[in-house]
Amino acid sequence: MILRLAGYLLLAGVLGFLALMLIAFSSVSPKMGAVLVPGLAAGGLVTLNPFAALLLLVAFSHLDALASILSKALPLSAFKLLSVAAVGGMMLKSYRKPRRLRLGPPSRTKSLVLLFLIWLGISFLTCKYPGAGKDHVIGFASVIVLFFLIVALADTPRRLRCLVWILVGTGLVSGLFVLAESVLGVRLVATEAAATTAQFEGQARSAGASNYNPTTAAHMLLCTVVVAAVLFFEHKSLRWFSGAVVLIGMAGLVLTLARSAAIALMLTALIYMWQHRQHRLFPLMLFGLAAAAAAALPFVPEVYWERMGTMFEQGSDRTLLRRFSYNLIGLQLLWENPVFGVGPGNYPNFYAGDEFRWYPGREPAPRQLHNSYLEVAAELGLIGLALFLGVMFSAMKAAVQAARAEVAGLSVFARALAYGFGAFLIASLFMPNEDTKFMWILPALCVAARHLSLGKGSGTGAGTADTGPKGLGQAGSGDGGI
Repeated sequence: MILRLAGYLLLAGVLGFLALMLIAFSSVSPKMGAVLVPGLAAGGLVTLNPFAALLLLVAFSHLDALASILSKALPLSAFKLLSVAAVGGMMLKSYRKPRRLRLGPPSRTKSLVLLFLIWLGISFLTCKYPGAGKDHVIGFASVIVLFFLIVALADTPRRLRCLVWILVGTGLVSGLFVLAESVLGVRLVATEAAATTAQFEGQARSAGASNYNPTTAAHMLLCTVVVAAVLFFEHKSLRWFSGAVVLIGMAGLVLTLARSAAIALMLTALIYMWQHRQHRLFPLMLFGLAAAAAAALPFVPEVYWERMGTMFEQGSDRTLLRRFSYNLIGLQLLWENPVFGVGPGNYPNFYAGDEFRWYPGREPAPRQLHNSYLEVAAELGLIGLALFLGVMFSAMKAAVQAARAEVAGLSVFARALAYGFGAFLIASLFMPNEDTKFMWILPALCVAARHLSLGKGSGTGAGTADTGPKGLGQAGSGDGGI
């Protein structure tokens, strides 16, 4: 009852705000006011269907440059409006579920996320630069909302599958934008400086349909490609679609020139092949991969090999020296502040301080530490790091358990999520991804898959066990090997 009342109050507040905005826009321009009317209607429909709002949030988490274009016609950003609609709609409809499931089934991972949020606030109280800390905490909290929304609303296997396919589809869209921008030599949708200024040897690096920097955009693309690849090998339904995502996404990954994405992809592929080495179709898979790689080699641009070669040529790329300094400074800050850290969002200010001016490759401008785990440790201390790793590893464990449960129409998606999430975690060793949307969407999907495999969803339940063989060809309800 309380949640339902809170939902009504939230909805009333949002509608009141939008009504005031409508009046204000109409007084300035009747045309703008007229455009806002269908927008309000669409917002009301989305609020009445919070899962639809969640689908858009997941899509825009990768395609945020497209969301930015949409936001120009809205009084607030599309992400904020959709988040409010999803939260309000979830509260309004919560009375239909059992009390214990209204915010999603309880789990250790959810408890760790709550503790992490609390510690984020405690660390903020001790930080030296509260302005930067406040912005970082607000941004962090707005992203973590996605975790709770997914765990609460992905309450049937069908909904989980839908979210995974949407995530995979964003890889196809972003990959196509990378290809188009690389061919045309222009930025199509990205507007933020991080996405439009990166280059290597005079060649612009595309971020696709994202406003993140090209490397972070490549990590998101990497995740969708890995998920699509597992679904291609193990799931018969929509194999044409997952195959297209793999082909377009792989080409896009090459053209982003992201070294960390290449490392993570290689390690993930090796792990996948090792775990399936006993499967009867393993030799065929190896032959197919080798043939595909041989066919693709002539089309790989020379600049890609130059970019990869900088990892083995000392001094050939100044950014590698700068990354070394990021980590040295992070370790120094952690040593000096092991409990509370320097505060959320405060690392860039310390990095730019005079204390570290002589570090090799260091630049005077504030920059983030390009290592998610060390940045969390430096900013939130060892307790913050322990909670963060607890969230990620418990979510990964949940995905593995859901994959092993052999539930028809569910386990194969949990397995795909486990590999995709693992690839993203590996890539995050080289970038500050801890407050990006993917870092919290992926563990939420893993936890939701585990809940559903245990029959804890509020919908149709988990289904029956798979009857197909283990390995690449795990089958059941549309699943099948290569």
